[in-house]
Amino acid sequence: MTEDEAWQAGRGIWKFNADRALAQDEVQIVNTEGLVLAVATITGISKHGDRYALEGELLRGDARVGKPTTTPHRSRNSVAYF
Repeated sequence: MTEDEAWQAGRGIWKFNADRALAQDEVQIVNTEGLVLAVATITGISKHGDRYALEGELLRGDARVGKPTTTPHRSRNSVAYF
């Protein structure tokens, strides 16, 4: 999966707390093994019924891509806030 594909798949459409998401500067798209697939700045959100999608700028080639995330979470929920 490319960074662009990971960003498109991971940015939404999800149920999440819009205010908490907007309080963050960046998002990491992380796989189930904890490896970073993509990193993006958060510029906003878009509403899709009762769900949301993150809007942002993909940071292609970010040094964190392909490495374990420094902020893992154990939840099965696909969205976490750090």
